[in-house]
Amino acid sequence: MSSAYFDNQLLQIPLAENNNHTILLFDASQLQVDELTLTQFLSPFELSVIARRKTPQAKQEYVATRLLLKYLVKSVLPSSSNITLDKISSEFNQQTSKLELNINNNFVCSCCVSHSHGLVGVALNINNSLFGFDIEKISLKRPFEKLAKHFYDAAEVALITKQPCTASKAATFFRLWTLKEALAKATSRPIAQLLSPNVFCELGNSQLSATSTALTNDINEQFDISVVAKKSTDWRCSFISFSALSSQLAFK
Repeated sequence: MSSAYFDNQLLQIPLAENNNHTILLFDASQLQVDELTLTQFLSPFELSVIARRKTPQAKQEYVATRLLLKYLVKSVLPSSSNITLDKISSEFNQQTSKLELNINNNFVCSCCVSHSHGLVGVALNINNSLFGFDIEKISLKRPFEKLAKHFYDAAEVALITKQPCTASKAATFFRLWTLKEALAKATSRPIAQLLSPNVFCELGNSQLSATSTALTNDINEQFDISVVAKKSTDWRCSFISFSALSSQLAFK
């Protein structure tokens, strides 16, 4: 039923010049938001959003995801080379339930973002295809078995409980979670509709595929990431350093 979705590995590769079909990953804690002149980097709409973010981590994650999206725009769309960053704006489309980038009021493309405990990821969906991804920190402290029994399909619960140790049970729980979240984003469905159905059956019914992998940040925290798409093997993920991001977007 599920082994293929645990064996299908999302490739993690070094940062490349061509970042099409790349999920860009970044440690948002490296950003000192108060030291940035945000009007240079964010659109008026994005500035209105960041003003409503209350915690330092929420501000870091929001600004980081928007900087990463603009980095990708500059990397993937050569025609955007002379467009200033404040003319690239991310807004949620209520009709399609998709996050979209409006580039200089001239071109709109779908995009996807995810964040968990400071690790953020973004991707452009230039072709507006069915695509979604999700990142979650793997926590051994959360009552994941209790949560699974309350929310998940019985076969999924059995898959978790048969694991030989707590770490394996947690990894399985969060793999299922990222698959469900990624599928929800790809199909524009509320996550509440996908918690109890078997995610492997739902992927099959949607005629979508999935790849996943485990990630480790600089302080050895473990995360899980899953991609859902028509052809998920087209996608890969890459970490970008603060220096590479700041050099491209001209901030320090």
